[in-house]
Amino acid sequence: MGRMRDARPEDMHRKVRQLSPGDRLRLTTGEYKQPIVLSALVGSEVDPITICGSDAVLGSGLTFKEYKKTGNELAAAQEAGGRFPGLYYLADNAALVLKNCQWINIEKLVFEGCWPTAVYLENCQHITLRGLKISGGTFAIGATGITTRHILIEDCDWVQDPSGNGWEICEALRDGRTIEKELNGTPSKLWQDVDWIKVHGERPETGKSVSIEDDARAYDGDFFRAWNIAGYVVIKNNIIADAFNCIHFFNQVAESIVESCSRNVLIEGNWFIRIRDNAIEPEHFAWNWTIRHNMIVDCYIPFSMQMARSGYFYVYGNVGWNLRKPGPSEDTHTRGQFFKFPTEHVADGPHYVFNNSWVLRAPLAKKMRFGNFVHVNNAIDYYETDPSATAPFGKNFTDPAPAGSQKEETLKFEGEHFTREWQHLGMSFDGDVVHHPLFPDDLRAAGFPIGTAASGQSPGFENPVAGYAEGLKTSAALRPKRLTVALPNDGPIVAVDENVHRVGAWQSSGLFTFEDPLFWTFWPGRKTDPSPNSQEPDHAQEIS
Repeated sequence: MGRMRDARPEDMHRKVRQLSPGDRLRLTTGEYKQPIVLSALVGSEVDPITICGSDAVLGSGLTFKEYKKTGNELAAAQEAGGRFPGLYYLADNAALVLKNCQWINIEKLVFEGCWPTAVYLENCQHITLRGLKISGGTFAIGATGITTRHILIEDCDWVQDPSGNGWEICEALRDGRTIEKELNGTPSKLWQDVDWIKVHGERPETGKSVSIEDDARAYDGDFFRAWNIAGYVVIKNNIIADAFNCIHFFNQVAESIVESCSRNVLIEGNWFIRIRDNAIEPEHFAWNWTIRHNMIVDCYIPFSMQMARSGYFYVYGNVGWNLRKPGPSEDTHTRGQFFKFPTEHVADGPHYVFNNSWVLRAPLAKKMRFGNFVHVNNAIDYYETDPSATAPFGKNFTDPAPAGSQKEETLKFEGEHFTREWQHLGMSFDGDVVHHPLFPDDLRAAGFPIGTAASGQSPGFENPVAGYAEGLKTSAALRPKRLTVALPNDGPIVAVDENVHRVGAWQSSGLFTFEDPLFWTFWPGRKTDPSPNSQEPDHAQEIS
């Protein structure tokens, strides 16, 4: 029988050590400034251990201004050792650390000023992080270890830079309101005043070392950062606002085990708002990712797909707006692009981007290449249509590719141009409705083999105001191109039926849906997870 325990800052560590399967530990009102470490704490699928909050605040409470110089000094020390200047190597310095833990639920805790990290997981399984509110920090959640898997992160909010009205945006969304007024309110300093280079620039690019006084390296982090974890990660219904990055996976393990990491990821129902760099970024190697029903508002690069090998990606039913220019006037990283691709890529399976709806002010892709990439039935309108800045495949799209060139010459050309080697790579753009004067005729004339079902007409969005998801419904049912997809565990199935579906994210019954990934259908403990608003179990025994 599980027990209910209350903990205070002064006895919290003793109470943590006494926890057993089924127990619930409630952190009572107070400031928990000392790190909380859970080591080898193990619940079970039927009786997980739960740690929850009651107006408990974890972290030092430091503001970015108070931590800025320290963050720059730590990044400079990393740079002096020959590594990229950042605080990544210190991410385990967290307010809440879980090491070698299983079946733990962390619920309704508040984190303030946790530099560099709020929550850190190492070699853990079956961890649920639910209803957390995190303000500040380089990393909201970090995870490492090749045995780390089955991580569920839901209903959490992170405002990395709270100097603007990011928390007002979160409150409006949680209340079910639109955020048009809030988006026209006060943006954060990270969004409007901080130069991108001062957060993420490096000496080979800028010719300058870290500036201890002027840089902002403490912002160079993510909502969820994974280093070489097995996978089985579900990130759903979270709100990330005024941040540098959102979801970022690294997979740099030995070649013999590389295929065992960064597998089986579901990212759904999240809001990504005023993001200065990337919303979703799998790096190196990744397989079997589903990205659906997310809302992306003003993001420099929504999808950074710079992988060496990958396969079985499904990106559908997402909506987004890219209307506002970030950064100070001298910032050179303000336009961005929708997809960022690698120099070379090996496709172990397909990558489908279908039935999404976007309003853009940036190219779809500027340069490089990607293998087995299917872009179909997406509805896209352009907020700005100046070809010199918004051409869907980059402003230099008319430059002729080297005729009959060798691979080395082609890759050199693609260093500044989007590839035309679509047939060789298995790339296709078809069935899309893209309202831009260059699409599709001028792009086809330049050598991009866009499919015959693509159209340059307006998708007819009903009300494309930023942040109003239902405003990207189309006023007419635009006929899509039939799409058959391959699954990693099964043969081809029809995902889009031209007699049932329409172009874009919104269908007659709601956002485009497709069957759940198999790993989520059979997620251990999914049926027994309590909802964020659930009552305490009747059998819990109060113990002080």
